[in-house]
Amino acid sequence: MKKVVSLLLAGVMVLSLAACGGKKETTAVTTAPAESKTETEAEPQSESSGGENTGASQIVYGVTSTIAGDMGLNQWSSVGGDKPILFLINAYSPTCYDQDALWLWDETVVESHDARTNDDGTLTYTIQLKDDLYFSDGSKITAKNYVAYPLLFSSPAAVAVSAYGTAGKEYVGHQEYKNGENSVFEGLHLIDDRTFSITVAKDYNPYYYGLALLNIFPMAYEQWLPDGNWDIADDGDGCYFKGGVEFDGANCGEAITAGRYLYEGRICSGPYYLESLDTGAGEATLKVNEHYNGNFEGQKADIETIIVKAVNSATMLDALKTGSVDLIDGIGEGDIINACLDLADTGEYGADCYKYSGYMKLFYQCDWGPTQYEPVRKAVAYLTNREEMCQEATLGYGNVTNGQYSFAQWMAQDMEEELSTELEAYAYNPEKAVEILKEDGWIYNADGSDYTDGSGELRYKKVSKEETAYMNGCAEVNGEWYMPLVLEYLGHAEGDGIETVLDELLTIYLCENENTSKAGMKFNRTVMADSELLSYLNRRGANGEEKYTQPSYNVISLASGLGAAKFDKTYSWTFDENLLANNKNRYFNHTLDDLSMDMIYGVEAGDDDTFKDIWFRYQKEFNNTLPEVPLFNWTYCAVYNGKLNGFQETNIWSFQYAILYASVK
Repeated sequence: MKKVVSLLLAGVMVLSLAACGGKKETTAVTTAPAESKTETEAEPQSESSGGENTGASQIVYGVTSTIAGDMGLNQWSSVGGDKPILFLINAYSPTCYDQDALWLWDETVVESHDARTNDDGTLTYTIQLKDDLYFSDGSKITAKNYVAYPLLFSSPAAVAVSAYGTAGKEYVGHQEYKNGENSVFEGLHLIDDRTFSITVAKDYNPYYYGLALLNIFPMAYEQWLPDGNWDIADDGDGCYFKGGVEFDGANCGEAITAGRYLYEGRICSGPYYLESLDTGAGEATLKVNEHYNGNFEGQKADIETIIVKAVNSATMLDALKTGSVDLIDGIGEGDIINACLDLADTGEYGADCYKYSGYMKLFYQCDWGPTQYEPVRKAVAYLTNREEMCQEATLGYGNVTNGQYSFAQWMAQDMEEELSTELEAYAYNPEKAVEILKEDGWIYNADGSDYTDGSGELRYKKVSKEETAYMNGCAEVNGEWYMPLVLEYLGHAEGDGIETVLDELLTIYLCENENTSKAGMKFNRTVMADSELLSYLNRRGANGEEKYTQPSYNVISLASGLGAAKFDKTYSWTFDENLLANNKNRYFNHTLDDLSMDMIYGVEAGDDDTFKDIWFRYQKEFNNTLPEVPLFNWTYCAVYNGKLNGFQETNIWSFQYAILYASVK
């Protein structure tokens, strides 16, 4: 059984899926369990208790990431354990993607829609909502609830309490509204209670992923604002909030922050509502939303209660076997995948395995310390035995990658030969690492004397004083500055699944490897939980903590998604100070910036050949400059109790979508 599945995962058999704008392929294997033998406000729904299984349909969903409890719809930060909760309690976007990653209008939500290109090159979408949309508390969903999403999250009030401020960044007037230059959001208009319009700026027309620009959720905005009879108005120039106090950070910042962490009584639009969440216990209870009309296919949830529970990767299969957890996904470690398939062989469990659209990487911050120098970034790649790491971590369920791509993506599948022949492989070569370090000037000792190869001592480079910023251990000798080849490495604490495995392997194969010290390089290694790690990576705390804003770690091990339904790296390399939060690497490369924008905002939906051509040029530049070291792609596995019927998870169709089609036998 495992041999057959392994071959399938390696690509001998693939399941081809029709896709948005072109060919999409994914690799998926499902092992099913054996069949078991045996206009006014709507009425508010009754409360029912969660926790202990009372006989009503319920599953316990185990996640290997932290549940941080931030319900801010990824507008501040996001950790893996929060994401399924967010997308089960928030829904009804006017547009969505289907099982084949095709973006479409959600006809459960939208009565009618219109698109008009204006004389100035902007594009206006007019959207009329269905008349039977309600929140979980029975209150009516109107056009105001939709414009509230970009209006709140891109406001100066939200930015003042550390929001990214990028919601609706493609819409006319976004930057002026975000910066406080305009009190209205010019590209948002209210037409009537059920109708609103969004005008996309000309720089974002055309857009390769088309309808993805309209992927916004209705918000019960009153629960994000202080008391004050809040409303959304449009006097003709654009939408704005009006209430008892001025809408700014001083008056509203505290309430906006509270809105992120509101659990009891939270008003939701998704197939479930949030009954409770306890970050200390790492557990959230979700109850079915009786007012939800279904997804784009009209599919509603059948399972009454979902308990999302943080589990430790070392003991999670024991939890599954004892029945304290019913379903676990995001399993990427090869030995645990084999154990899942062993469970599926018994007929009492099901398992879904699929290549994931993501990659393991060494993330660099490129504006300080040794990683500001391209040769150092490449030397680290040559010092990392990625082939052995991949094999040890995935046991054949993964493959080394040399760019920002995964073979779960259709464009990587189409261009597999070019990727293998035209990109630098950075095969393990400690001698090459030393060679390029010397060429880059890492040829000194701390006292400025010549470095002796093979001494095992730290290498130093002569640099300007400005280049030493934030870097500890730099030496001044006779008015000249020398930087040590020391990299501050940040990894994952125990229990974070394949990311913990990745960190352990990087410790062995890189950080504490004798070839690294022989090359004259040193890693100072720190590990911490996901939520704090991401704050250092983003250089911003989820609540504005000052300590995270200073450069502290220039190498971070990470598992990173590439987008199942869209590959969009726009602004990831931006020079724009207003959007710098998107450039997490702090790598300023005009070629990458231009190509990332051109492949998305200069290509018509459906023009796959043009998109693919720019995408490949982007991969070549990424590979040539290495703002990150791509390590390997991997396979994910979901394993679940046989009582779960009709569940199938894929690279595109993750838990929060697949669970709507499932029931408990």
